[in-house]
This record gives sequence, structure tokens and C-alpha cells, in this order.
Amino acid sequence: MRVLLVSLLLIVCSLVTFDCLAGNVVVLPPRHALYADFQNKTPGQPLGIRGATFGEPVTLSNLDASVIEGAPGQNRLHVSNNLSNTNARRMRWQLMGNAELDTGEVVISFDISASARDKFSILVRENNGSSQSFLNLNFSTTGSITSADENGTIATTLNAYVANVPLHVELVFDMVARTSTVILGSTTVASGRAFGISDRGIGSLLMGYSSSSNGSPFDLDNLKISGPLPFPVALEADFEDKTAGLPIGTGGAAVHEPNVKDAGLDAIVLQVAPAVNILDIASANTSTTKKLRWHLFDDLAVRSGLFIVDFDALMTTRDLYGILLREKTTAAQNFMSLNYKSTGAMEVLDASGSVVLNGVSYDAGRVYQYRMVFDMDAGIYEIFRDGLPLLRERAHGITASGIGGILYSIAHGALTSAHLQIDSLRVYVSDGASISSDLDFLQEVTSAFEDQPVTPAIKVGVVNILDQPVPDGTLVTLEIESGGPPGETLIGASETTTAGVATFAALEFDSQGTYRLIARSLDAAKIGNVDIVVGPRDVIFSNGFD
Repeated sequence: MRVLLVSLLLIVCSLVTFDCLAGNVVVLPPRHALYADFQNKTPGQPLGIRGATFGEPVTLSNLDASVIEGAPGQNRLHVSNNLSNTNARRMRWQLMGNAELDTGEVVISFDISASARDKFSILVRENNGSSQSFLNLNFSTTGSITSADENGTIATTLNAYVANVPLHVELVFDMVARTSTVILGSTTVASGRAFGISDRGIGSLLMGYSSSSNGSPFDLDNLKISGPLPFPVALEADFEDKTAGLPIGTGGAAVHEPNVKDAGLDAIVLQVAPAVNILDIASANTSTTKKLRWHLFDDLAVRSGLFIVDFDALMTTRDLYGILLREKTTAAQNFMSLNYKSTGAMEVLDASGSVVLNGVSYDAGRVYQYRMVFDMDAGIYEIFRDGLPLLRERAHGITASGIGGILYSIAHGALTSAHLQIDSLRVYVSDGASISSDLDFLQEVTSAFEDQPVTPAIKVGVVNILDQPVPDGTLVTLEIESGGPPGETLIGASETTTAGVATFAALEFDSQGTYRLIARSLDAAKIGNVDIVVGPRDVIFSNGFD
């Protein structure tokens, strides 16, 4: 056998989240859609409003909010109301990619400490709005907290909070049953409460003051929101559809497989429990680095929005491993390399340089749950492991291409006994509806005249990763793939889509010849199905009738 029994036992106990010795199911930590512990902020500085990927709200609503240091090295957010008026004021927090969570379990938790009893207000609402009342928490000057939702008042908890004493709040929403559980400190205020909303999901959290408050400051810390992301999935592989004991194929994302497997690299599907498979990666020749490379559906490259990759990983020994994110077909653009050392240390390299993850290590035989979040518009990324941040707001330093390749490697110099085992690989893209994924020539011609518009007009259809028409205004261009004289140019070769179709009514060739065209939209491309023979200019019809 390639993998020692002890390794298999560890996988069963870890990746399957089952404690073999105690016989108990182990719940892995959640992956967050918002994580704000303010440790990545500078004490004494006001909080920004750049959104969830920066651990910030999207608006402060004229509240004063600055980062302060409590205990050494422990930051929190200090919020106050300047009382220029006494209307209700609440900062708004939204989720990564402005997501709205409408399925599974959504958990909101935070710690709040009020400097005095006052009229504080916390609202759970939909994305980009405040009409859907999933929950209201209203703090009063008497120390009570009133709870309500779309169905009305829930309960009043007397003496629920005390000035200058942190209160842990946990709000759990079952988006399938459409119920909520409210926990204030050690008291469960409500459980299985129907919140009365059937057609929307949770997308924002508003925190601040009710009207007529005294503006007393409060401190906020450890704000976290978790739940299943609603974004399109650009790659997934859990290996349950593969045959245990056989090497993984290289059929690509469409069949939940990698695209490239280096010679000398073993990648075997292992069954570690009934109906539960994982992928075991090892190198038979560690004189060079060996990689297993995954591409996204339709060979996408993600240039905008969020690129989020989740997976579970276990290293059977401390050795030399790597997890890399690259462009879609080559490996020149280093968005991120997470390198594991035989000492247990971990290092990150990207186009901006390198950083050692001080105080961070990995253990052999232990499963880790990863989430890597790339904000492609801001040019930054973050790495989370087991729900905790390893790296925050790191600039990757690449502007000219998008992410399209995920590589798992056994590095040069590793022992042949070093095995990297992965499971539950999934990639989300937040703006998948706007990413051109596949093109098709809907209308073509086989002949045309030089210096005259091609008729009938060539039409190209464009769909996204969900096979839906891309938004109107998506740019599509035509280029010469082959044929024609050198230096030939196309006129009117750029158009935008309407209802997912780009129509090239002004397309012209300026030279005679036989051509084959290619259509492009972002990184998606499609070669035409026919050759176009361009003949001499039709002088009679180009000048019209006398």
C-alpha cells in the first residue's frame, strides 16, 4: 500500500470529521463571509468603509469609529455618536462580494461592551436594504434587551447587559426552516423562532443607536458571519464520484479532475470511510518539484470580483509541500505560493515578495480547513485556516492577468514518504454572472468583399459560467486567427452584447484573402467554424445605383 495504515486512520478521523477513538462527530470550524477582529488595523486610526474583505463596514452613517488597543496586542473597535442630531444612526456591515445568504445555517457572533446603558440598536437585514427584519435587538437605558423580527416581539431579557462588561451575542439562522436562535451571554432568548421572511436572505448587519440615544460609546470585537456562499462555483472536487484505488484522471473541471499531472507524481483516490473519498498526492521522484494542476470550468481566468478557494488538507509528515495560485495556462504569474517547510514553518510568496508566517506552523497527520479570498479589484488576498486568519490584506502585486490555475505540489528535496492529501476543493467567483465563460458563433458568412461591411452581420453569443447570457454591454472582439496577407486589419471588430449576443454590423476586411476568425471576451475565446473568402471590392454596389 502507498499510504501507511496510520495515515489512513488519521484521514478517517480528520477529513471525515469523525473521532475514531471517542466515536464522536467533530464539527469543523465555519468559513466566514465576514471576519472583523480589528487585529489587522492600526490602533488610533479611524475605521475605513472598504467592506468585508478588509474587515470594515460599507458605511458609518456619521458615527465615529476608531480602532483602540485594549490589552497589549488586542484591538477592538470604539464607536460613539457625536449627537449632531439624535436620529437613529447605524453603521452597515455587508458580506464578502455583497452576498446574501439564503440557505443552510447562518451564524452571526460578536462581543459588545457599552460604556453606559443607552439606546443601542442591532438589526439583521437583507443585502443593500433594510426592509426585511430578520431580527432586531434593541438595548435600553434600563439594561434590558428587546428582541423582534418580522413576526413581532420575541422577548425581553431584563438586566441583559451591564455597563463596561462585554456581552457575547450569537445569532443562529436556519435558512431552510426559516427560524432563528438568539443567545445573549449564557441565556438563550429564543430557539426555533420563525422569523417570518420567506423570499430573501441575510446580507447585512446594522449596528449603532436608536433615536433619542445619549450617544454613549460602545466597543465591538470579534464580529463574524458564516454561512454557505451563494456565488457561482467555478471548480469543485470532493472525489466521491471517483473509483477508490485508482489514479485521478486529467479530464479537467467538467469531470471534477485536474488538467495536468506531472510525470512521476502519484495522485490516487482513497476511500477512507464508506462513500467518502479523498485524494492522496505523492512524488516518486523528488529530484524536481512535481505538481498537480487544476483549471476552472471553461478554462476561466478571474480578473474581477472575488476569487475564493476552499479545501481541506493533511500532510502525512512534515516535509516540503506547496499550494500555488497562478494564471490559467502557465505559471509565470505568482498570485500566491503557500510553502510548507520540513520544520513545520510556513511561508507565503507572491509577486510582491515573501513573508514568513511568524508563529504559524502545521502538524503532520492533522487536517486543516482553508479558505483563500482574493479581492481581484483591490489586488489583495487573505488566507484563513480553521476559521482564523493567517494573512490579512496582502497585495499580490499582479495587475495584468487573472487567476485560473490551482496547483498542489511536492517540492524538490522532499522525502518520497511525504504525502499531501486533499478533499472538498471548491472555487467560488462572486461576479460569475458577468464573467464570459463560453462563446459561440451564432451567425457566420463564407464570403465578403474587401472594404465593405460583412453581410449578413456576424453574431457571437456569450454565456457565463452558469450558461446564462452575460450582462448587456459585455465587450466581444473579433481577430484574425489564420489566413490573409500579413498586416491585415479588421474594421468594426469590437462590439458589446445585447441579450448575450454581440452583432458585428460594421465589420470590414481591408484586404482580399481567405480568413478564419476568433472571437474573444475577456479570457474566453472561440475559433470560427468556417473560412471567409474576401473578394475584390464590389464597386457597383458600393457606389449604389445611378
